[in-house]
Parts: sequence; structure tokens; C-alpha cells
Amino acid sequence: MKTVFIIFLISMQLVNAQEIQFNVSVSNDTLLLGNYLEVKFEIKNGAGKFQAPDFSGWNLVSGPNTASSYSFMNGQVSQTSSYTYYLEAPSDGEYIIESASLNTADKTYKTPAVKIIVFQNPEGIRQRPKTKQEERILQDDPTPAIETKKKRKVTKL
Repeated sequence: MKTVFIIFLISMQLVNAQEIQFNVSVSNDTLLLGNYLEVKFEIKNGAGKFQAPDFSGWNLVSGPNTASSYSFMNGQVSQTSSYTYYLEAPSDGEYIIESASLNTADKTYKTPAVKIIVFQNPEGIRQRPKTKQEERILQDDPTPAIETKKKRKVTKL
């Protein structure tokens, strides 16, 4: 048990020695009115107090949804935490998602502000945020139509 604890302490020191990365990503930089936007803040190799931006002007559909991972592979330690929000614009126009901040013991990190343009949607087109994996799958192999078979009732004579 002491060995596991020592390994954990060493790995935590390695995480602290790596450069902290604090990023923001959005599913789209343009959006059709009536659809939602995915905004994800990701912290790599660091920990601290996360402060989300003020999403005033947006309708909050969901969030914050949190996820975290920790890996120790081939002597390399990595730790990732993320905060994901789903937002909907109430009208068309230009919106700015302000900076989020991460306060650590040593420093305060900030993400850049992100500009989103929302267009009118008279046809009512539905979009959804796509991950890179979903885009790759849709481009490589479109989903075939699924055929259903009727169940037949079997009666004994």
C-alpha cells in the first residue's frame, strides 16, 4: 500500500511539472437560430478553481457537464478535466463568449473570447453540434436505412 501511495505522489509531481493548458472549443462558429452550440473548456495537466464566463444573452440548455481523466502510460502522466455547456441564442446576431479563468496556486489562466454568428432560420433547419469523430464517421460511412421485419404470430393446430 505504501508503494502505491509513493507512486501516486511521484506521478502528481510529474503532472505539476508539465505545462498547464487551458483551452476553449466550440462546435461551430456560426449557428442557425433555434439550434444549440456546444462550448467546452478543457484543462490539461493542471488543477485549480474554474470560473465560467457569464453566458448572459444566451439560453443555457445544459451545463456545466463535467468530465475528468487521469492516465499514467510509459512513464508519462496526463490529467484532463473539462466543463461543457450547451447554449441557444434567443435571436440572430453576433455573440461573444467571454473568457473563462482557471486560478491555480501559481497563476491565473484565461481562455480567449470566442465570436459566434447566429443567422435567421426561416426553414427551421435543425443542426446539432458535431464532434470530430461524428464528422469522420458521417463522411466515411453514411448510416444505411434500417429495415424492420414484422413479427408473425405462430399458432399451433
